[in-house]
Amino acid sequence: MSTLLQRAFLGPVTDEIAYRLSKLDAARLCEAARARRDGAWGKTLTYSPKVFLPVTNLCRNHCDYCSFRRSPGEPGEWTMSPAEVREWLHRARSQGCIEALFCLGDTPENGFREYRALLRSWGHERTVDYLRWAAEEALGAGLLPHTNAGILSREDMIALKPVNVSLGLMLENVSDRLCQKGMPHQRAPDKRPAKRLQMTREAGELQIPFTSGLLIGIGETVEERVDTILAIRRLHRAYGHIGEVIVQNFRSHPATPMGLACEPRSDELAATVA
Repeated sequence: MSTLLQRAFLGPVTDEIAYRLSKLDAARLCEAARARRDGAWGKTLTYSPKVFLPVTNLCRNHCDYCSFRRSPGEPGEWTMSPAEVREWLHRARSQGCIEALFCLGDTPENGFREYRALLRSWGHERTVDYLRWAAEEALGAGLLPHTNAGILSREDMIALKPVNVSLGLMLENVSDRLCQKGMPHQRAPDKRPAKRLQMTREAGELQIPFTSGLLIGIGETVEERVDTILAIRRLHRAYGHIGEVIVQNFRSHPATPMGLACEPRSDELAATVA
């Protein structure tokens, strides 16, 4: 094992060491990470069965890689009704699920009047009101709710905190470069890194357990991946609230602007996790 890997294995991984580790080949890096993980945690893998509830795929953002979002009237557009939410929750509980993950597009009421009218017909003014109701239904069904609703204000998080075991927001990447013209987040105002860092910081100030993560393969550099991981670490060290960090790999979809883009290799994904 090289001196660099020994330092990473035996002591704290400083920012400097993290950048240097990112230049190593994936096999050596994964071997060292595996040894450190096993020494600290052992080899027992735990998991929690969950049901995924895509509350709505309406979204005001247009990320170049996304195959999830729709606008009203587009084929495949949906918003789950209260009856569907209840049905999915009770079916999930009967099949042994423990958690309910509510996921949806960013602030759809700010982009679509049809969606606002639908919410009002169900007795809700805002998506956060509907999500609070849905989380209460999950608790009533014996499930633990987790909500990932994109950008939320401090007031929104305060409203959701009593009925959620955790909230989440993928940081994705801290590079503003990815929001410039010709880049994947150019038409996604809610993907500005400052906004996402602010929400993650405010969740920590509110002592809300939180999920974060990064997306690799969308045009970022290896250094920008490390920048993102270190930004998440700094926030966790400040507030101690981040319980999960997702490393998600880009997948190309034919009907998107990035449909012909190359996907990241499996060794890139493994090295990022390591």
